[in-house]
Amino acid sequence: MTIPDGLRRLRPYFDEVCVRAGEQVAAEGRLCHQFFIVVEGELRSCRGGQAGRLGPGDEFGWEAMRERGVNEATIHALTDSRLLVMGHAQFRAADALALSSDAPPATPRRHFWALPTSRRSLPRRRHLGRA
Repeated sequence: MTIPDGLRRLRPYFDEVCVRAGEQVAAEGRLCHQFFIVVEGELRSCRGGQAGRLGPGDEFGWEAMRERGVNEATIHALTDSRLLVMGHAQFRAADALALSSDAPPATPRRHFWALPTSRRSLPRRRHLGRA
């Protein structure tokens, strides 16, 4: 996977982890503790009983980390996979960097990095009356 320039400058804020096939990465409805981007491998998502897939370049947990909310799906590794992972402290530090005067202007939702905008592998969230 080629890392976009916007994300490359944030590489120091990520840890790289390897997960084995079958390992659970996130549980739907539980407090989100990590934002991750898939580097290699394939993961399965399940949201409200609907299955999807995540592959290289796909991300998970950005909105939940930003809102300090819960995971929107359960994620399991289908194959041995490599992930870039950012915990709360790293996420807040990177967010602070984005808000500093040296950072380029931020967009309202994707603040500081150019993430893949496709969520094709996650089933669409049903409207639950939240804005």
